Amino acid sequence: MWQEVIYPVAFVLLVLLPAPLLGNYIYRVFEGKTRWLAPVERATLACCGTDGREQDWKSYALSLLAFNGAGFGLLFLILMAQGLLPLNPQQLPGLSWQLAFNTAVSFMTNTNWQAYSGEASLSYFSQMVGLTTQNFVSAGTGAAVAIALFRGIARQQTINLGNFWQDLVRFCLYVLLPIALIMALVLVWQGVPQSLSAYLPFHGIEGQEQLLPLGPAASQIAIKQLGSNGGGFFGINSAHPFENPTVLSNWLEMVTLLTIAAAMVFTLGRYVKDMAHSRAILGAMTLMLVLGLFVSITQELKLDPALAHLTTDASNMAGNWEGKESRFGPVLSSIWEVATTAASNGSVNAMHDSFAPLAGMVGMINMLLGEVVFGGVGAGIYGMMLFVLLTVFLCGLMVGRTPTYLGKRLGITEMKWVVASMLVMPVGVLVIGGVTLLMPDASTIIGHDGPHGLSRLIYAYASAAGNNGSAFAGFAAGDNWQCIAIGLAMLLGRFGYIIPVLAIAGQLARAPRQETSEGDFPISGPLFVTLLIITVLLIGGLSFLPVLALGPVAEHLSLIGGAF
Repeated sequence: MWQEVIYPVAFVLLVLLPAPLLGNYIYRVFEGKTRWLAPVERATLACCGTDGREQDWKSYALSLLAFNGAGFGLLFLILMAQGLLPLNPQQLPGLSWQLAFNTAVSFMTNTNWQAYSGEASLSYFSQMVGLTTQNFVSAGTGAAVAIALFRGIARQQTINLGNFWQDLVRFCLYVLLPIALIMALVLVWQGVPQSLSAYLPFHGIEGQEQLLPLGPAASQIAIKQLGSNGGGFFGINSAHPFENPTVLSNWLEMVTLLTIAAAMVFTLGRYVKDMAHSRAILGAMTLMLVLGLFVSITQELKLDPALAHLTTDASNMAGNWEGKESRFGPVLSSIWEVATTAASNGSVNAMHDSFAPLAGMVGMINMLLGEVVFGGVGAGIYGMMLFVLLTVFLCGLMVGRTPTYLGKRLGITEMKWVVASMLVMPVGVLVIGGVTLLMPDASTIIGHDGPHGLSRLIYAYASAAGNNGSAFAGFAAGDNWQCIAIGLAMLLGRFGYIIPVLAIAGQLARAPRQETSEGDFPISGPLFVTLLIITVLLIGGLSFLPVLALGPVAEHLSLIGGAF
């Protein structure tokens, strides 16, 4: 099949080609060199009550936490009271407090985990005012943290990292809003609804009465992809023909979920004035993405062992079509699966639960690594920077030199914060997720007693702690305990990284810059790329090797042995 080569190559190129230009534009936005919406920016900042004065890392973090806390509280109230609010033509009631808590945490943390079906549970008001707003500002929060880290690396002997409110407003105003507006218009052109009309009644093929769900979908779908959010307007996300009606819309949504994440690697290069270093980081990310694409696509193009006996002509059963949209097939579905789990996005155009075990494991690994293979908007690059610092530190120790990164010495304080961040995913997945396995109704929650049940659990908590939001079907996400436990994992996965990153930025900003020498560890070139990938795979993934062996690997071996 020519698609298995052409499609992934085209996808990678479409992600990478605009990255340098967009990365440069993002740098100019944050540094105030692009001001074509200056009056709107000033008015918005005035409403925020800030004069743009720069903050140290603690003030920056407090502003961020206060804003996100207020956003959580407002969204929680909207979801609870949606039955009393306007723009609710279907008269949908408010959510239970457990589900409202889970959903509010989910969208505030840029996870967009959905323990509900959008068209059956949420009003237009909740979708537009509640969820779509958080899609913008949660992505803006991640970008602001990344920029604070870049400034901390680039500056010296200062405590200032910028102003959170100004960074948030600028990113939303100059980057997210214009691109999302254009994308929403393209999606409407392709057939995605953007309406406030009530659901339309119609008669199905067998004569039964049904409702055709409508709503302001295009505007939410545009930012769900662009902001690496992933929360679908409809329950089955981008497998729904109203969210993803054509091949063009599929490519547009698939590419944009990685566009800004790739661009921000070049934004780092502009701040630290070392584009070779940025290209090395991008190279490491791209190599891991390509490896994931290769494994997933080759696994999904194999015959489904449970169905292979139904035909003697293998050419008639090219690939695993279970759970796939017939419009997209195994190749485009595999590309989406790898991209969305690498991107901290969580949107789907196929049923991940139906993927081959090793293909599903690719998605798990992408999330268990902390989603640093491009990752979410801002979150991907600052997560990868933690591995960069760890790589430089370890290599410096191996050659007997004080580790330095871009002229900044890496001391014990910075590395304590790095190590603390490395505990986020193990605690979020193995500890919080492990509590579920100790509960009396664990088999009911995971829906399967064999290795696939463990795979569902691993995937769910990796998705929560990695702030991804996708899931294997069959997992009882709406269970009251799961709503709370997964909500806690999402909070840990978001702020368990943000606080250490800002603390490291503050430490590096205060440090003086030293002249680099030939003895310093090189941070570009094949050696650095290789060591960075090894560090990510070993440090990021070694903790999860036992559960992966008991889950997807054991399931794969069972399939080979004839157990379905």
